[in-house]
Formats: sequence, C-alpha cells, structure tokens
Amino acid sequence: MHFFFPATAKHRFSMFAILITIVTLVYFGLESVQPPAPLTETPKADQFSLSAAQAQLQKITQDKHPIASAGHTKVREYLLAELTAMGLTPEVHRTFASFEKGTANGQVQNIVVRLAGRNHSQDQTKRAVLLLAHYDAVPTSFGAGDDGVSVIAILQTLRALKAQAPLANDIIALLSDGEEVGLLGASGFAQSHPWMKDVGIVLNFDNRGNAGPVMMFEPSAGNGKLIASLAQAVPGVISNSMMYEVYKALPNDTDFTVFRKQGVPGLNFAMIQNISSYHTRYDRADLISPASQQQQGQMMLQLARHFGNQDLSAYQSSANAEDHVYFSFPLLGLVHYPANFALTLALIIAALSVAVFWMSRKRSQVRIVASLGGAVSFILIIVGIGFLTQQAWNLVFKLSPAYLEMHDQDTGHYYLLGVLVMSAVIFGLWQRWLTRWIRAKELAFGAAMVWIILLFVTSYRFPGASFLFAWPLAAVMLSWLGLELMKCKDDSASSAWIYLAGGAFAIILSSPLVLLFNIALGFHSLGVPVILFILFLGLVTPLLVWILQELRARIFLIAGAFAFAFGAIATENFHQAHPIPKQLVYIAMPQQQHSFWLAPQRLLDRKTLTMFNTDAIQRTVPEVLGKESARSEWKYWVTKAPDVGIAAPSVRIVSDQILGDQREIVAHISSPDQASNVRIQIEGGKVLSAKLQDQILSTAAKDKWVTSVHAMAKEGVTLRFQIAKDQAPNSMKIRATDTFYVMPASAKNLLVPTGVDLVMQTVTLVDIP
Repeated sequence: MHFFFPATAKHRFSMFAILITIVTLVYFGLESVQPPAPLTETPKADQFSLSAAQAQLQKITQDKHPIASAGHTKVREYLLAELTAMGLTPEVHRTFASFEKGTANGQVQNIVVRLAGRNHSQDQTKRAVLLLAHYDAVPTSFGAGDDGVSVIAILQTLRALKAQAPLANDIIALLSDGEEVGLLGASGFAQSHPWMKDVGIVLNFDNRGNAGPVMMFEPSAGNGKLIASLAQAVPGVISNSMMYEVYKALPNDTDFTVFRKQGVPGLNFAMIQNISSYHTRYDRADLISPASQQQQGQMMLQLARHFGNQDLSAYQSSANAEDHVYFSFPLLGLVHYPANFALTLALIIAALSVAVFWMSRKRSQVRIVASLGGAVSFILIIVGIGFLTQQAWNLVFKLSPAYLEMHDQDTGHYYLLGVLVMSAVIFGLWQRWLTRWIRAKELAFGAAMVWIILLFVTSYRFPGASFLFAWPLAAVMLSWLGLELMKCKDDSASSAWIYLAGGAFAIILSSPLVLLFNIALGFHSLGVPVILFILFLGLVTPLLVWILQELRARIFLIAGAFAFAFGAIATENFHQAHPIPKQLVYIAMPQQQHSFWLAPQRLLDRKTLTMFNTDAIQRTVPEVLGKESARSEWKYWVTKAPDVGIAAPSVRIVSDQILGDQREIVAHISSPDQASNVRIQIEGGKVLSAKLQDQILSTAAKDKWVTSVHAMAKEGVTLRFQIAKDQAPNSMKIRATDTFYVMPASAKNLLVPTGVDLVMQTVTLVDIP
C-alpha cells in the first residue's frame, strides 16, 4: 500500500470521497454545456422537426457548392422550391456587393422571404426580426455545418411559425450568398435591399464545427436588454461575456459583423466542436450531431417567437445603453447583471477577502510577508507551467511534424486531460515544497491576492471577463470565513471538505471553460487553457496539498500517462478514418510559357502526388504570387507541369488620363473560362484610390493594393484607380489571377490523383505604360 499512500496518510476514506466528489463536479460542469439528447417523439406541426431537417440538409449538401458553382445554383433552386412549397413568396436579391475593406467583391444572389406579423400593416420601421444564415460554402467543403444546418433550421422555423397564429412582428429570413468570400451577401442586403430599414433585430447562426453546444458568443453593443431577453427566451442557453471580450480581440468576421456595424442590435450563435469538419470534405450532413442540430433548431424557434412578440424599438442602441456581464451556470441558467456593477462587486469581494485574512491572521498567525511570497510564487508557477506546456507541445510538433496537419482537437482531449493532470501534480508538488517555509493557507491567500488584482483589472478594463474572477473568489472566501468561524484545524478532513465546498463553484464553472478554450484556440495555444486551469487550482491550494499528503503523486502521473496514450491512439485512429486531403495547385503563366505544380504541405507525400519527383524543391514563388503579396514568403514544393490550355484572365487598359495631380487609369478585366474568382493586384507603387463597378474600394493610399472578384459576369468588370501623376512608366503592373476549384472544360489531358483538393490558377501580368 506504500505505493499508493505515504506514511503520513491519515484520512484515506475521506480522501477517496473527496476525489470522487471532484470528478463528479467536473463531469457535472462538462455535461451542463452539452446539448440534450435528440427527441424521439413525433413533433407537432408548430415544432422543430429533426427528421425533416436532416432530410433537407442531406439534399443541400450532396455537392460542394461555393459561390457561382453549379452546386451553388442547385442549392439555391432547392431552397426556393422548399420556401414556395410552404406557401411563402421568396425572392432572389441580386446585387453587386463589396466587402467594406475593399478586398472582396462579387455578384451575389441572396434568398429573402418575409412572414408577415400582426403589425405588418402599421406604418413603422424596425418592426421585423431578421433570421440570418449563409447558403454558400467554401470550395473544399459540402457546407453542412458551415452553414447548411443553420439554413435548414431557418426553413424549419418558418414552417413552424406558419403553422401557428401570427406573431406581432414580421419575420424576415435572409439566406445570404458570398459569406465565405467576404460577407458579400449580407453587405449587399444592408446596402441596397428595401427591407433593411425594417430590421429591428438580427439573429445570425454560423458554425465552426458540427457538434457541441450552440453558444451565443457575440451580442451587439449596449446589450443589457438583449441579454435579459435571451435569458428569458432560452433559459438553458450556453454563453458568457468572456467569449465576447475574446472575440472582439480576434480578427474574425461573420455576416453578423455587417449588421452590428450598421447599428442593428442582435445576437450571434455558433457551434464550434469537431473543428475537423470546418472547411473540409468532412463537413457532411451525416457527421452533424443530431443533438446539436436539434438544439439549434429549437433555440432558433424559441428566439423567433420571443422577439417576434417584443417591442423591437426597446433594443435600439442609445447613448446610455448598458452592457451586461453574463455567464451560464447549471440550474441557475444565464446569470447576468449590469457591467457597471462589476467594480462595486469587486470592492465587496476584496473587502470580504481582507476581513477573512484579518481573522485568519489573528487566529493562526498568517503572515503578510509570507502571503506576499505566496503571491509571487503563484505568478511564477503560472508563467512557468504555461510556458513549459506550450514549449513541450511545440517540441511535439518538431518531433512529429504530422501533428502540424492535425485539424481535430476533440480526439486530442485525452492529451488535454494528460496535460492538466501533469500540471496539477507539478503545481501541487511545488506548493507542497513551499510549505517548508510558507504555510498552505498563506500560499492560498497569496493566490487570492493575485485573483483580486485580476478581478480589479478585468472589472475596470474588460468587465465581460470579470465574472470569471468574481464569483469563484467570493465562494472560496465564504468557505474560508466558515473555517475561521468554526475554528477547524487546517489539516483535518473536515477542513478539506469545507475547502472543497468553497471550490465547487470554481470547479463547475471552470471545467467547461478550460475545454472550450482548448477547442476554440487549438493545441497551438495550449498554454492558454493550462494557465486558466492553474489559476483555478490556486484557489484550492490547501485542498490540493492535503490530497498529496494523503495520496502519492505517482498515481496522478500514471493517470496522466494513460491519458497521453489514449490521446495518441484516438488521434491516430481518427486520422486513419478521416485522412487530411492533400492540396495541389496548378499554375499556368501563358505569357512566360511556364506551368507549375505547387504543393503547400510542409511534408510532401510523393506517393500520392506522383508528379513531384526527387528533383522537386521547396521554395517561394514570387513570380506567381507577386513580390508584394503576403503569400510571396510562403514556401511551396515546386515542379514543372504540362501546359493544358487554360485561358488566362484578360486585362485591357481602357483609358489613361491626367486629372489634376493624379493619373487615372481605367482597366477592364474578364475571365474567358469563367473562373471561380479573379484576384487583382496592382504592384510597384501606391494606389491612391480605387473603384470597381462604381463601388468604392479604397480612398486612402495603399502600397500593396489587392482585391478579388467572385461570380464575375461574362462581360467582366471595370476597375478605375488613381496613381501619382509622376509615377515612372512601366514601373507598375496589374496582376490578374484566375482561380478554379473545378477543372474547366478547356483543360486538356490533366491527370490529377484522387483524394486531393485541386486548385487551378492562371496568371496575367500587364505593364501600366
């Protein structure tokens, strides 16, 4: 038994009971964020039907359907037919739209339909709820999770609403086009559709996975009333305001971004689990989680009914509109309160902490200097474990480069478990070693000092994240207060149970957050969830030290090793069943009479990509991408390819004139083989301003000017741009690149291995005289 228990162990039964309780709390926390099991009974006419939704999703994901493809046209025709069969009158909103940053443009075909409410005839604006999802997909995907499942949920919501008495407000459904290439459909609707003025609130559904909880991750600003309504409409919604704080710092956009920037209030929803499906051939209907699909459909219907009967003018932003701090917690639902209360709450919790510290200092001689030392050691161990964890994972990438291609974090959750167990052991042993000089309670108060600092920083600067430090710290301090009032011995089993009672809130709250951070950020940022985990461990330092006194650390090390082994097995099995497709790029430069094969993979699979012989080299290709392109520094495997006769894009200078101190050039660009998109770059100088099809793309001077045109009409587009009048002749060039994801009919005798994602490009370079 000495293998399991040290000689100092006194409370073996209590120790096992506490461990079982901790595991139960973790399980409870993780399960609380999972979608409920799918319903088995037959739904009523006014309810979401999972079976009908699954059948419809299968229909629109049979083929890959990027914008302007044949599959895209089939999906649009199917959706129009389904809406018409419901007795609705859908419209196709055709418009040429540009992304606000000027980097993407295209002809889009949105599907819009309106379900009239009881107040439809009243002369008022902002009276409609907009349900939003996009029906296009990326070229490499079947678009089931991103975003077909949401499109079908909208169809099911409209069907269910039509089977009941009308709501007070209108319901507008926008199935947007061109989201994947630059939010073009949403931008076009916001810019030119007459119904835009009627939109009082927008509910956007988009996904970065095919399973897990459907989370509300982004509200509009001044969201207090929105969050209160969300809590009322969907009591079990999974959300927290820290997601919003993190998302604001990331360079990500969805269709919701367009409406948020227009000042339209709304909420943004997504499922993010199983990222292996995201933008890959595994984004199929049969791999969508039925539980998640049902949760999304039911949630959408609940939201439509709730906001469909609200006074939508109440949600319009005003100068004094307040944000809320909010978080989901089992049995409590969505807890929320005004963000301006965060600092007051921080002061109350800080005062409680000072009071508990003072009581402890009087009773057990807790020392201020030792507690400060505990705070410093806590910061050092957080930084140390976080850094070493990230470096260890980076070493794994170096030793096994195949892991760089690993797209799926969910099979790697065993790795996360192993990392967390190992981190807990290292942290616990470090704290236990420090007890030679600093008492466990002093170490705990040191950690609490760090928490109080973080609480005040977040309450002031990032109030949406303040709940993470406020409520766990408050619960722990109340338990410590109980210990002082009951005068329990620090190393007794009863004290351990009280420490656990105080930490229970933190365990339940942190368990899903650590997992979701790992899913959202991936293993390339493994240090982030580990740091969050160590932060929470700091609050239960006395309990952790007590457990390691009752049970040998080697038990946890063995458990961590088993978790790593399971992670390796699960990852290998997953990638054998779901191999990552090889990418292959064919480049033709007819002007230079050159054609290339390019492979962007770090490891070249010569067995599959047989055209790359032993002479193939890995290098940059600025002649293809342009020296000023960000991708010109990327390294590709390069080898010669045959000329298969694909036409290059046409670039023709229409006019060139001096206007004041500027030179205006008008160019016409077209794609003879109707490419999926045409990238246009102007190289060798500054572009002062530019328009495409009379859409303003840029008004400030840019050195590296680039834009893309998607779904280009046969007649092409007109680009009008200004440069400096004294720009040297022939120093600037227009580079146009056609990109094909489906082999054009003009390609002759091009043999491509099966199981690869092929991209074909042709390049034209034209001097600006």
